[in-house]
Amino acid sequence: MSKDVSVVIPNYNCLKYLPRAISSALKQKGVRIEIIVIDDGSTDDSLIWLKRTERMYNQIRIISQANKGVIAARNTAIKKANSDYIAFLDADDYWPVDKLAEQLSFMKSRPACGLSFTNYQHVDVGYQDIIDCFSYWPEFLQHIDPHDSGYQLLPSAVNRILETNVIGTSSVMVKKQHIERAGGFDPTLRSAEDWDCWLRIALHSEVAFSNKIAMSYLMRPDSITANRQHRIDAMRDIIERIGHHESVNDTSYQIALTRLMESQGEMYRLQNQFYTALLHSSHAFYRAPQMRRFKALLSDAKNLLKSSVMQQSCVK
Repeated sequence: MSKDVSVVIPNYNCLKYLPRAISSALKQKGVRIEIIVIDDGSTDDSLIWLKRTERMYNQIRIISQANKGVIAARNTAIKKANSDYIAFLDADDYWPVDKLAEQLSFMKSRPACGLSFTNYQHVDVGYQDIIDCFSYWPEFLQHIDPHDSGYQLLPSAVNRILETNVIGTSSVMVKKQHIERAGGFDPTLRSAEDWDCWLRIALHSEVAFSNKIAMSYLMRPDSITANRQHRIDAMRDIIERIGHHESVNDTSYQIALTRLMESQGEMYRLQNQFYTALLHSSHAFYRAPQMRRFKALLSDAKNLLKSSVMQQSCVK
């Protein structure tokens, strides 16, 4: 019997979190699924646990490969998927039981829709709520119909996605033919490959979203991007690659550049380079005033002043 959705789970040393993720996929109601787990050369006994679980559930298929990174893992799974629709789930995230059925129902009703996503909740290591994604992005909130509790089409999707990297990978469902047409995830990128992929899908298909929180995203201290410069470099490449496409308007392109400045300010702030951080945060705020940018600007100014006072004290 063919499956409705192929669930793609890349894994690298996530044994601690895998049971919750896979359990949330197995509990999906009203939809027939296959679960493709790509173990990317784990060294924490993940593969032992996965093989044992595979023997217990016929929906699960384990593919083991040498460590090549998450991009290669997802691309491998896309090729192996037997369903017309693919849902992505990271090994440390999880879903409510009705997530896939509602998403699949909408996408089947809109054949031109190649990608859909949902709002999601950030949770801490104790699985306590922090903040939902959409609330963090005032730029995106203005495009939501508050009276629509279901899925709605995202107007001018490629522009909206370029402006705000609001799509959580584990909230996404794609039509296999659309992600294949887009070329999958770009292995030349060292970061932000998911954002790049969604943008390329949005160039040739409809995109839909739901304001409903249908995924929990675990904020692990050890999952913070180790090299922020890689991410910023990737963002710059993606913005330049997509930003000059005929479907992208200049306003959205400029908004994306402003967000890049904001990200650079965050990197310098973490490196205690407060003067450089202040230059970027003030420029970002000037280009697009927002409360979070104003708070960042004030923080950088305060840190710079404090640093200057401490240096003067040391001189004395």
